[in-house]
Amino acid sequence: MYRIRLMPNISNLGHKKAMDILVFDVKGPLAHFRRPDTTSTHASYPFMTRTALRGLLGAILGIGDWPTEAWTGMSLLSPVQLRVQQLSLLGKGFLKSGDVLNRPTTVELVINPHYRIYYNGPLMDELEDWLVAGRSFYPTYLGSAFALTFPQWVGRYQVQEWSAGGWTPRPLISVVPAHAVASLAMEDGASYARAGGMVYEALGGRRFRGIIHMIYESQLRPFRARIMPTAVPPVRFVLAPNEVGMIALW
Repeated sequence: MYRIRLMPNISNLGHKKAMDILVFDVKGPLAHFRRPDTTSTHASYPFMTRTALRGLLGAILGIGDWPTEAWTGMSLLSPVQLRVQQLSLLGKGFLKSGDVLNRPTTVELVINPHYRIYYNGPLMDELEDWLVAGRSFYPTYLGSAFALTFPQWVGRYQVQEWSAGGWTPRPLISVVPAHAVASLAMEDGASYARAGGMVYEALGGRRFRGIIHMIYESQLRPFRARIMPTAVPPVRFVLAPNEVGMIALW
């Protein structure tokens, strides 16, 4: 459970080691990351989930099972905008189960999403080659097949990792798992939000394991947080390229 606190005295976290991260952007006119607990109405998470992000990486390289030791992070580059619209979704006439049903369905859409993705882990060189070339093995999309996106390469950077435990030495500029946050610093104009109930890991065969909740600043402002000494599942914190802030990798 995290708490809101007044602005504390900020102390530096312990230095650990250098590491490489790949950075690229994905954006589009719309996205839809369907919540599995909705049926007749298709509600959406406000941004890309952990499993959707790993599916995007797998589509770029053409692999189904992404390595479990991979680390990813995400910053929001545009404010979250949600709109509800009815779409006509076809029935199962192609299975010869009867006439095609033109079924109006209420779908929640994310409008003009723009995300910056950070990656560290296996297959970095292969992933970098595909991103630099602007290619992918399979089509890439933002949650649903009607929301195509084309990843845009930003760069490969060496960044500094910091040990968790205490107030971040610089403000966070990414979304961060809620279970890694002990408290948040209340600053003028801060607007914190929570995206809850995201599936943590896809096991294949429509089987999933674990739930993760995310915290973000809805106005895209950097924010301060006091980090738990340990977090399960683990979360790593690194200094962003150009040292503009801190990024959470999960």
